[in-house]
Amino acid sequence: MTERFIGKLILAWLAALVLAGIGTVYTPFSLVEIAGVIGMLGTLGILAIQVHNTSNNRVGPEDSGEYVDGTDRSDTSDDVVDGDEASTEHDVGATEGLSATERRVQNELIREAYRRFAERPFTFWPTPQGEMLCSYLQDEFDDVDEEVINKVWRFSKDDGFFKRRPGKRSLTITPTTLWRAEELGEEILLDDAVQDEILDVLLQSYRADPTYPRVDRDELIEAVGRSSDVVDHNLWLLREKGYVETQAYINSSDGGYSEAEITKLGRQVSQ
Repeated sequence: MTERFIGKLILAWLAALVLAGIGTVYTPFSLVEIAGVIGMLGTLGILAIQVHNTSNNRVGPEDSGEYVDGTDRSDTSDDVVDGDEASTEHDVGATEGLSATERRVQNELIREAYRRFAERPFTFWPTPQGEMLCSYLQDEFDDVDEEVINKVWRFSKDDGFFKRRPGKRSLTITPTTLWRAEELGEEILLDDAVQDEILDVLLQSYRADPTYPRVDRDELIEAVGRSSDVVDHNLWLLREKGYVETQAYINSSDGGYSEAEITKLGRQVSQ
């Protein structure tokens, strides 16, 4: 019970006592009998109202069959299930206020960005204006104006799906894009257990030789005992969190980095 509900009950019983006092003057019944009947009826009435309000609160814009902008949810032009109804740990959702067409474009933008990222997580950098992804969307949606696509790209940047790389003109995706891609049905490779194992391997390397704590990519993959894709994706997220740093050399391997080491923040989290 909420504090508001309890307050209503107290007021109801106080009112019942007052009415009972008046009732004893005009009826043969006692104060307790009258207060009991009035209080019980008041309690039942409050309970009925509480149940009714709770039921109504469970129905929101997503359950009413319409989007926030009033567009009918029955528009199924996107052949992949939107995924907004899927409950995930992060609950990102699409940018608020998009029309059905804009929402469809953004969903495909996020999917394609993730797919390209998944191939090379440490080297996927969309250009500042997103020409590569916008060109893909123009080919994908013949019925959508270029202006709409560019607008959706801007919305997506402003909403935190992409960010500028430090000291660079190019952009990169953020973890938000991965969580949204998962809501849209993409199978992401992020795993908390793998991240803990990576941090443990890097922490042990630091403790063994703090002057040179870096771990070679191939050695890290072997120590964690997972596929290179799984290790790379989870290492990327750890780097985004500031828990690890990576180094890339001219002859870096296909993963886009050669070595990794744990940061001070990563050590604090791991220990």
